[in-house]
Amino acid sequence: MTPVSLAEGLPSLGNVLYMPMRFDISTSWEMPRGLLVESIRLAPLMQVRSLRVASTITVEGPREWIECVDRDGRACARLHLLPDTDYLAWDALLAGGEPMPIAKLPSGSPDARPASAQLLRFHTHRLAGLDVLGGEIATQVSSMSRHLAACIARTEAVPWRFPAGG
Repeated sequence: MTPVSLAEGLPSLGNVLYMPMRFDISTSWEMPRGLLVESIRLAPLMQVRSLRVASTITVEGPREWIECVDRDGRACARLHLLPDTDYLAWDALLAGGEPMPIAKLPSGSPDARPASAQLLRFHTHRLAGLDVLGGEIATQVSSMSRHLAACIARTEAVPWRFPAGG
C-alpha cells in the first residue's frame, strides 16, 4: 500500500474514526511525490507502507480497524470501522492484501498510543497538479457510530468530544 493508493481509497469509506499515533515531528519522514495533506493531523497517512486489519469482540460488540503501518513496521494511524462506514469500500480498500500468519506480522511499538480521535470523512482534490488529501469532521453521524466512537476513544484513553450539530 502506498500513501497515494491509500489516499485514493479513503474518500469512498464515508465516516470513520481516525486515530493518528503520537509521532515526533522532528523525525525525518519520506514524503510521497505528488501528494500533500491539508492538515498536520493527516501527516501520519503519508508514511503508510502497509495495512493490517485487526478485530476484537468487546462487551459492546465486535470492533474492526485498520492499522496503517510505516516502513519500519510501526503503526502510524488507525481507521476504525463504524456502522456508518461503507463496508463495500472498506473491503475494496483491503482487496489487494495478502493474509499473513500472526507470527509474520511486523512488530509495531507495543506502546504506540493514539494521539487523538476524530470522526472524519476524507476527500481529495487537485491543487497545482498535486493530489491533496483532506479530512472534514463528520457531523452527520448515526447515534450508533457516535456511541461506538466514544467507547473506542475512552478505551484508548484519548480526548473525545463530538462536535455539535450531529
